[in-house]
Amino acid sequence: MGVDSITGLYDFNEFLSRAKAHIAKYNSNYAIIINDVSNFKYINKFYSKETGDVFIDDMAKYYLVGNPRSVCACRIDAEQFVTILDLGDINANNELKRIVWMNEEFEKVMNNRFPDIYIHVYTGIYFFNDNKIDIREAFDKAKIAKTSIKGKLDIPFKVYDPEEYIHKENEMEASNLFRKAHQDDRVIPFLQPQYSFKENRVVSAELLSRIIDEDGDIVEPKYYISTLEQTGIISTLDKLMTEKAFAILRRWLDEGRDLMPLSVNVARQEYVKPDFVKRMKDLQRMFNVPPEYIEFEILESSFLENSDLIFKTTKELRDFGFHVSVDDFGSGFSSLNQIATLPADTIKLDKKFASSSLKTEKGKIVVKSLVKMLKDIDYNVVFEGIETEEQFEFAKENNCDFIQGFIIDKPIPVSKFEEHYNKQHRQRS
Repeated sequence: MGVDSITGLYDFNEFLSRAKAHIAKYNSNYAIIINDVSNFKYINKFYSKETGDVFIDDMAKYYLVGNPRSVCACRIDAEQFVTILDLGDINANNELKRIVWMNEEFEKVMNNRFPDIYIHVYTGIYFFNDNKIDIREAFDKAKIAKTSIKGKLDIPFKVYDPEEYIHKENEMEASNLFRKAHQDDRVIPFLQPQYSFKENRVVSAELLSRIIDEDGDIVEPKYYISTLEQTGIISTLDKLMTEKAFAILRRWLDEGRDLMPLSVNVARQEYVKPDFVKRMKDLQRMFNVPPEYIEFEILESSFLENSDLIFKTTKELRDFGFHVSVDDFGSGFSSLNQIATLPADTIKLDKKFASSSLKTEKGKIVVKSLVKMLKDIDYNVVFEGIETEEQFEFAKENNCDFIQGFIIDKPIPVSKFEEHYNKQHRQRS
């Protein structure tokens, strides 16, 4: 039998085994509870490892040892504990009140003992009364509840919410969908045309990703992009799409097509990596296409959140000849005194300006003034989300350089873009 050397509690496998045996034998109301504590690492760092061990033992005794309703308990990490309580006929709300009281008392004692370290207990709970339940699944649900409030000091506990579990499952499905598609080369580029008022034709495009699932159906980005952003996998997608943009331009050169600038989205976490600029230069040299035909789209919020690193990366890219645009401009909380300092070539107005602002006269005045200001300080302006003739005429009358939206075309496969907007018209000598 495995036990923890500091607290004497069961190890995790023994905990699962004993909990399963008890629950299968006795029908009752149960709660699985996970307690986690903030800033424990600083007790070890500022005091000593021995002091940290005493803290852990005291926490175990306070919450778990001698509790008559505790079926079994274990320490699952340095400062995390899990227990299963047999509640019998105790009301769940009364149990939650007890949890709040115990957490407050423990925090009070420990914050007095360690005045330089703020101690806060995070508690995740899952209630159940099914004696055939999978204990590991119940543990996972309590953990999801606990994790959802990590860092939120004003929330004393969280009871598992099935909707959050579904969300986590969907996240996992989206991650696996992308990983498998990437492995099988089923993540493909689509292009959405950008129309120039000056030239009265499509002159460029934004490269967007699509996944082809195992049944051959197209999966739209809304089903996977947010998950990839939250998990950090978005960097893999950005690298893939950027390389595909270079490859498309190289093929256009080889096939005798006109080169058109392609813009690619890059997430903040990818853009600020120390080797990002070098990798982009290496791709340019490998594919041997003029750098001015690649434009990197960075969200407006990124410029405001990481201004120093973003500005440095942007300057290096532009000095080399690449272009940079600010995407979804106006979707957040732009600071007017920063607009003139954004080191970009192009500003892409968020599509909400088209769908919402242009519906009222006041909104039209705001957009008109914004476009004029951006033009006066020498930005190219792309108006996104243009779908109607009225929106088209507004953008034209107010001197936007380009528009992008369904009135021109939706995102389409590269082959269809070439057929409609960039036909092969000459042979290379």
